[in-house]
Amino acid sequence: MIYNDFLGFLDVSEKKILHYIIQNYRNRQNFRPDIIEESVTSYIKRGGKRLRPAVLLMACGAVGGNEEIAIPAAAAIELFHTWTLVHDDLIDNDGLRRGQSTVHVAAKRVALENLKLTEAQAQKYGEDVAVLTGDIQHGWSISLFTEKPLVEKVHPNVIFKLINTLQTYVLTTLVHGEMIDVEFGMKENGILDISEDQIINMLWMKTGVLYEFAGMAGALIGKNSAETDDAEIIAIKSFCSNCGIAFQLRDDILGILGKENKLGKPVGSDIREGKKTTIVRTALLNANQKESEVIRGILGKRDASEDEIRMVTKLLVDLGGVQRTYELATGYIEKANPFLADIRDSKYKVLLKQWAYYLVERNF
Repeated sequence: MIYNDFLGFLDVSEKKILHYIIQNYRNRQNFRPDIIEESVTSYIKRGGKRLRPAVLLMACGAVGGNEEIAIPAAAAIELFHTWTLVHDDLIDNDGLRRGQSTVHVAAKRVALENLKLTEAQAQKYGEDVAVLTGDIQHGWSISLFTEKPLVEKVHPNVIFKLINTLQTYVLTTLVHGEMIDVEFGMKENGILDISEDQIINMLWMKTGVLYEFAGMAGALIGKNSAETDDAEIIAIKSFCSNCGIAFQLRDDILGILGKENKLGKPVGSDIREGKKTTIVRTALLNANQKESEVIRGILGKRDASEDEIRMVTKLLVDLGGVQRTYELATGYIEKANPFLADIRDSKYKVLLKQWAYYLVERNF
């Protein structure tokens, strides 16, 4: 499938969202002290996929709405996603995000160089800054639903519905998924004790639910209605939910085979972190004793050498882990597509279909 229309839309929507967020930030100018101000805006300024806000805008248009009205909500989704990244980077102790230092690492460096704190003090300082940065971003994201361009054109019941859903259903699901992921990480290479369905459910909680919400939010704004049992709303929501799982499965593949300059993080980091993925699970199921020992011996080894990473990567490919995960991802796209039958024909419907297939073919 050719993705030119979608990629063009993504480029335009990315610029709109970034412009709106930066302008909103300049109007506020109330993020203090300086370390918080820098941290709150750092990931936003680095660019990114901005797929979630694009989904919201496409969903709005797909039900006949004006995507321009939905821009504040799309910006809110991007900021909401951003705070989860800041906290996720802290939980995973990741050093890079979009090719630059993560918030807690950058703040630690400031503490060492400018505040002259000890290593231990600087570590704690960086962690605290990351927590507080995420808190600010979270609050900022919710406030965007009350911005003038949205409240002047959208019924208050729609806005109330969106905020309530995001702050209860979405937030609690995300945290639940993160906790499951944390608990999976504690299972000393015991990934075979975790079923494929359990892994996929965790991926949906951490990723799929926000895509689901982005689609639903865009559709509700487009229809200017808070009725979530509407056939088009259900169709968009279900479509985006399944695509969200496919997105994360593809992300897991890229975490193994992607290029550092595309991913913005070191290749092999998922192996060093010992991520419990369908890739690893499938490979271990197909491995002989020697191959299993190699994978288990290196998975989760923070100081694994490049040679060790290459060795495990080859095994994950040769033993069918990557292929199985790719098949799962494409399967969820095929599961998602029939829901578009309930959506009227339009350029936005075409864009949504292109987005779906792009998710499993992208290289970043």
